[in-house]
Amino acid sequence: MNILVTNDDGVDNPGIWALARAVKDIGEVTVVAPADNQSGVGAGLSFRQSVTIREHESQIKGVPCFAVDGTPGDSVAFGVNHVLNNDVDAVVAGINPGHNTSRNVFISGTFGAVIIAAAIGVKACAFSIDALDDVDDQLVGGIITATTRELVGSDTPRDGLYNVNFPPLRYSEILGAEGCAPAPSELRMKLEANNIGGFELFSGLRLRIDRLKLMPGTDVEVLSRNRVALSALMETHWSTIRTTPDSSG
Repeated sequence: MNILVTNDDGVDNPGIWALARAVKDIGEVTVVAPADNQSGVGAGLSFRQSVTIREHESQIKGVPCFAVDGTPGDSVAFGVNHVLNNDVDAVVAGINPGHNTSRNVFISGTFGAVIIAAAIGVKACAFSIDALDDVDDQLVGGIITATTRELVGSDTPRDGLYNVNFPPLRYSEILGAEGCAPAPSELRMKLEANNIGGFELFSGLRLRIDRLKLMPGTDVEVLSRNRVALSALMETHWSTIRTTPDSSG
């Protein structure tokens, strides 16, 4: 069982190593991720450009690590085809510091990575958590482990595409997990002139919740009830994942 772990925040980001620790007992784990931060690039690929891959120092004994001079999508494409020679059972991306909900997924590099994985026929899941929370939280790790076990199971379609967001841990305990759909939203973006005559685009990738109705069954609404939001971007269903002693409520 081979699992490729990637992200969009760079190979040294704490989130990717928390993710690798959560899945390392499920199969043989290999980390292949951008050499530096690639947030907001979506599912972009470096077509007709030279992309370099080099071995990188691993933070987990026995887990090979490679840094890619490119996008998260590049990391998946080269990780699957070159590093692991097309012998990959699943791709997991994250843990992203900050939610990737609703239409944010269209520009998220974390989710872009799993789009590329599913597009080339490898089941994949992205994981995101509130930016102020601890990526090494034990409960979060347990849920990631359970989710990934289900992901690699024989009942999950080969090209399955999933997105998981955790509610803010600092407000209350996680009250369970629930399947949902991406909510409609707007993005806050800001254009600023810089001192060299150009412009820079800034975005916190935050939802315009002042205009957003919390529609039942959407990822934002599920998170508002302190439940893990499980989005399947295809015609399939998650089976129940127990996240607390009683997660049926």
